[in-house]
Amino acid sequence: MDRPDLGNWMRPPHPFWSFRHVRELIPTARVRHGHHVRALPFAPAGNLLDLRFDAKTGGEVALGDWLAGSQSDALVVVRNGEVVLEWMAPGVRDDEPHLMFSVTKSVTALLAGALVGAGLLDVEEPVARYVPEAADSGFGDATVRQLLDMEASYAFVEDYSPGIDLTLYRNSAGWYPAPPDHMGLREFLVTRAKEGEHGQRFRYLSPTTDMLGWVCEAVSGEPWARAISHYLWVPMGAEADGDMTLDRLGAPRAAGGLSATARDMARFGMIVAEGGAGIVPADFIDDLTDGGDPEHWALGDYADWLPGGCYRSCWYQPRVDPGCVMAVGIHGQMIYVDRPRNTVVVKQSSWDSPDSDDLHSDNEYASRAICRALSAGDPAAALAG
Repeated sequence: MDRPDLGNWMRPPHPFWSFRHVRELIPTARVRHGHHVRALPFAPAGNLLDLRFDAKTGGEVALGDWLAGSQSDALVVVRNGEVVLEWMAPGVRDDEPHLMFSVTKSVTALLAGALVGAGLLDVEEPVARYVPEAADSGFGDATVRQLLDMEASYAFVEDYSPGIDLTLYRNSAGWYPAPPDHMGLREFLVTRAKEGEHGQRFRYLSPTTDMLGWVCEAVSGEPWARAISHYLWVPMGAEADGDMTLDRLGAPRAAGGLSATARDMARFGMIVAEGGAGIVPADFIDDLTDGGDPEHWALGDYADWLPGGCYRSCWYQPRVDPGCVMAVGIHGQMIYVDRPRNTVVVKQSSWDSPDSDDLHSDNEYASRAICRALSAGDPAAALAG
């Protein structure tokens, strides 16, 4: 294999290797785990890989066949605190941190929730209260709640072609080659001009969560990676360090730069499944699961992908089975949390295509089928769409 570089690491055939070796390509900060590791005992649930579900991309398929044929890297399922399934693609190690892309947004949101619980953050306050540097930008008069719900409105086009805005954004974040004097991520953020009124509809714009990460750093007094370690990684009992990408000036890509193992992402999902687990306030988790404005979602960017859904605190609500939420990242990353069934499904992938509605739906459908089958008690016989 030719070693990828900063100019091609996200393009085929490189993602399978590069998504598990990001810190060899981009500067990173360590998200340190603590001395206490939360045990995840193995309790295999029969022949779960034989579970069949209706995939949007190809009809009824067995879970194992779908994993093997869909550029999947890892799948971990935890129910009631036990690992009932752990699957790795050939060549993938269970101790390798894998880039989670926009699942990172959901991590940043739970950090914000923990900071609310610590009395350091009020989500109804404007961004400029916490980050004065953003006062004259398109973010200045947006509330932190509007950042959490992707309802800040400013000039940016999220085009994975990629378009010019996304290219400049990734240049500034250190994900693409850029001249040494190119603006850093935070300089890029404050150049965004306001575009319409905030709080009117869902607008999926990744820089929104980078600004949320900046807010979290400002109120915690710690860099993003250290704050995540302090408020989430250590309390949840992570077993490995994570990595966060940094721009050339040390700013984190709070919208998409976290790499972590699949099992630690399951532990993270368990914070939501367990109603905050004493780490994030229970009412923040309840609101994340059931709050939000469906009308704003229906007017927004992804209404056709998730009809009848909603988005709250950087988590998607499919609103098919009650109490279920998803964290979703491009190239096939997902955490699916079914709170009533106390089940977490983590999927890591290296899709050639960055963003496919049908492929994302397959991740959702497979996760829902797994949760339903486990609660039915007969995984191999269950069928769900």
